[in-house]
Amino acid sequence: MAAVYGVQAAPYHAPLARRVVELAEPRTDGRVLDIGCGTGIATFEAARRMRAIAIGIDLADGAVRVAAARAAASGVRNARFVIMDARLLSFPDARLGTVVSCLGHPVVGRDRCFAEAFRVLAPDGRFVLCTGTDLVSPVGKAFREILESRRPATLPDDVASLLEARKTIAGTSESKAMLRPEGWLRALEGAGFLSVSVIEETHPILFPDPDAYLRYSFAWGDNDRELHYMTKEDRESLRMDFRRRVDALSSPKGLVVERPTRYFIAQK
Repeated sequence: MAAVYGVQAAPYHAPLARRVVELAEPRTDGRVLDIGCGTGIATFEAARRMRAIAIGIDLADGAVRVAAARAAASGVRNARFVIMDARLLSFPDARLGTVVSCLGHPVVGRDRCFAEAFRVLAPDGRFVLCTGTDLVSPVGKAFREILESRRPATLPDDVASLLEARKTIAGTSESKAMLRPEGWLRALEGAGFLSVSVIEETHPILFPDPDAYLRYSFAWGDNDRELHYMTKEDRESLRMDFRRRVDALSSPKGLVVERPTRYFIAQK
């Protein structure tokens, strides 16, 4: 899904990536590590703002390949991409000036990820990440309800496994704790960060039309697998139902989706 995600989803997250890097205030002479870089939006943003190296890591090898190819094609020499687990970083202690993560931190083992970020940061280094909130936009709610209404009673094994994984992860004590900002603050302070603050902002995301939002939503593997097993008629029915549901929310400029976002700033 990496190539599809890079085209259909990642560009809409660019404002979040810019804000993360802005809050991180990366030093021009210190390396930046981007955790869960995906196809590289925050890594490239950091690379543009500084003269040193921006390193993006992700466990999705396809995403790393897409990001590396983008760097080569665009001539960005100070952005590097590596397959690596954010919960087990292969960097020495206290060597990085900045760590960022734009929606890319692991959903399992966050404590280990935060402890590793603290370990590799130099004294006075900063870790900035952003995440969504438990608020769901009317557009997102419409999409989820319409998709679920078309889910058959018996699912193919791969879809059933993905949906069960989603449900299992959401039901863990770790995930439940992270529904509130206090859970994030406790986890970051538990990793050793001395000063942790949170900023809540809402970013409007403009989609050219409802179909663009559908392409965005189906750029994730679990949603894509459900779409894969739909008939052509069901796909068109989903599209038309969605357009009717969000028609009142659209404007001549397109479909605006408000995205509530939390930014956590942790200082070593």
